[in-house]
Amino acid sequence: MLNQKKIEQNSDSLIELLTAQCADLEKLLQLAREETLAAEGGDFLGILDIVSRREELSRRLETFQRQIAELRGTLGEAEEDLRRSKISAQVVAIANLTLAQDRETRLLLSASREESRKDLRNLDRYQKGTNSYLRQETRGLAFDRNL
Repeated sequence: MLNQKKIEQNSDSLIELLTAQCADLEKLLQLAREETLAAEGGDFLGILDIVSRREELSRRLETFQRQIAELRGTLGEAEEDLRRSKISAQVVAIANLTLAQDRETRLLLSASREESRKDLRNLDRYQKGTNSYLRQETRGLAFDRNL
């Protein structure tokens, strides 16, 4: 079993990592909100920029998660107290808010995709109608010249 000093050091390190993770999760949540606004406004280039920034944050969060898992493994029973800490609850709450925001964005983008599909079908139908009309008009002109 680890001595008390080692447990305290690991606990402090874990809390520092959780705090940094929480700060990045808050940034991720803000980006998720910006992404939703961009989706509402049809700003697809903005969405691509936000996705790129989110990817960068996600890589950092993965690193935090690995480091946190390693530290939790060394803490044993003391780790249970940290699970119940305020910072752990905050991390979970922010992650859940981000997931909810992402669901909203996904719904907006799905609706936008369906609207685009509908517009493309209508455009195809209008183009066929226009082409048919132009073919008929050309025939009419050809008949007029023969009169």
